[in-house]
Amino acid sequence: MNTLSATSIATFKACPYRYYYRYVLGLVPIIETDATRMGSNWHRIQEIANMVPNSPCGECKNSLTCSLCAGTGTLPADIMDAVIRHLNQAYAIMPVNKTVEEWETERTILLYSLIGYQWLYQDPGYTVEKLEQKFRVPLVSPMSGRKLAAELIGKIDRTFSAGDNRFIHEYKSTSKGIEPDSTYWNRLTLDTQTRLYTYAARVLGLGQIGVLYDVWHKPKSAPKMLTQADSKLFGETSEYCGEKFMLLMGTTPDAETGIQIPCAVNGHPCEIEPGKKPGTFAIRETPEMYGARLLQDITTRPEYYFARKEIAHNDADIKAFEWELFNIYQSIRLMGRNNTWFRNEASCEATYSCPYLNFCYNNIEIKPGDVPDSFRKVGD
Repeated sequence: MNTLSATSIATFKACPYRYYYRYVLGLVPIIETDATRMGSNWHRIQEIANMVPNSPCGECKNSLTCSLCAGTGTLPADIMDAVIRHLNQAYAIMPVNKTVEEWETERTILLYSLIGYQWLYQDPGYTVEKLEQKFRVPLVSPMSGRKLAAELIGKIDRTFSAGDNRFIHEYKSTSKGIEPDSTYWNRLTLDTQTRLYTYAARVLGLGQIGVLYDVWHKPKSAPKMLTQADSKLFGETSEYCGEKFMLLMGTTPDAETGIQIPCAVNGHPCEIEPGKKPGTFAIRETPEMYGARLLQDITTRPEYYFARKEIAHNDADIKAFEWELFNIYQSIRLMGRNNTWFRNEASCEATYSCPYLNFCYNNIEIKPGDVPDSFRKVGD
């Protein structure tokens, strides 16, 4: 029996050939895109942060390599310890296309953004009903109501109630602006995932339910070089962006000046750039220093980084989506039966380059069982 998820449906809508490569041949790039990796890790650390401290782990069978409980079988009293362990494990191996600074910065962005998120939403204002609800519901014909040879699958992050209203809570990350008049919000009303989850909630008997989109605007900043004045002040006070750091002091490259400078911050070596005048220097932010600056910016203008919006779908919207699912299902069956997938050239380089671009642009035929370089094969 075929399965359709929000991701596979959106992939088919973007380009049937992309769907064929990913979900029929099972080919995925070995190296993830930055957007995919950060989005997955943001979703995962939110999931971990919502776990109950000191509760049974339930994911590891006491494996010493478990990033959540470290083999104890019990989640830590401070759930952020589990978050940090997950990030340490997720960023233990650096891809060949990344520099050390880029890799450490990405991890820092995730951790400090979560800290900022928890500060902003420390009082959620709702009651959680259920966490991590997986679903597998039959696809039905909108004409006859009979079950088709396909199932809809997915996982609802959480359902909650706020007064008399009930919602599905969904996390999203984006590099687009999330101000109130942004077109990002308009697109969400057509979002496949939003509509699929609302549809599945109806089938699961959850009744009339809306979707609360919890959106994180990914930071565009990166570590920077401090001014000489700020570097000197940091060396004297050990403080930066409201946080206190542990410094290992040394001398300037021109040691005869006798001026002490930070050589390491919280055990992380510093990058020092000597100034033109003797005894002057500039420090480049370490990952933790950058994190402190990022967190300070988040607390100063949280609306730039985080926003929430309710999306509702009425009966007519649900019915229209049911027909959309039916049409997609029939199209996939027809193309698969005849092996006549078509390409959508408008999606080749829209937003990001398609990972299968080289196959199509160079008319390279990929046969079942082939695994091209830089790809690996996975199940559906």
